[in-house]
Amino acid sequence: MQTKRPLVVFIGPSLPPGGLPQALEADIRPPASQGDIAAVSLEAKDCVVALIDGVFQGAPAVRHKEILWAIDRGASIFGAASMGALRAAELSDHGMHGRGLIYRWYRRYALAPDDAVAVLHTPEELGAVAITEALVDLRIQVKNSRKKGNITSPQESALVLAASQLHYTERRLKTVLDSARKNGANISTSDLVKPGCTQKQFDAQLLLDELTDRQKSGSWPPASTAGTFVPTDAFRQDLADAGFSLDSFSGA
Repeated sequence: MQTKRPLVVFIGPSLPPGGLPQALEADIRPPASQGDIAAVSLEAKDCVVALIDGVFQGAPAVRHKEILWAIDRGASIFGAASMGALRAAELSDHGMHGRGLIYRWYRRYALAPDDAVAVLHTPEELGAVAITEALVDLRIQVKNSRKKGNITSPQESALVLAASQLHYTERRLKTVLDSARKNGANISTSDLVKPGCTQKQFDAQLLLDELTDRQKSGSWPPASTAGTFVPTDAFRQDLADAGFSLDSFSGA
């Protein structure tokens, strides 16, 4: 059995308030931005990080290199649901652990748009609650509605196209339906299957439940053998932009 390791969870609109497992012992932080994972690694080399939500605007996003650097130092980095699923799909061959359907979707479709998981949400002070809907969740909802026989395949395609053409800050179901109707698709809200929870929420809970179980058992993935991290000038600049330098981590 391994010793207890510090766990940090970056979470925001993917999981509603009260959605965290009660038995999970973790430092809960708001959606991650550039430098946040590097900072966690500075706090503890053997940290475990659950990257679920990350910023898409207003601040630079979490960098690939800082994740790789943290892994090289001994961290276990998991990703799911949103920014975490995206980064895990991009870095799964380099030691990051992805979980959930959205992660697998990004792994399978390398050219899937980054903003498919992005949502507009309230400020952290107001709970970081989603006020638009993620493209990936809308796609799943209309697909399930077509499987139920509520809408036709052409109607499904019209809705997916309408949602894809909207900026993520404008993706609300009503807006998508209005746009599809303008293009001749006569669909109402009642035609669509109402999900019990979003796929993003399901994937986030899946990962957090796994981490809760791992905490109880003390079982964590073995250290990555993906290769030695080599800092580049771009990585050094990213650290500088986040307020760090490699000298900050000497001996840490």
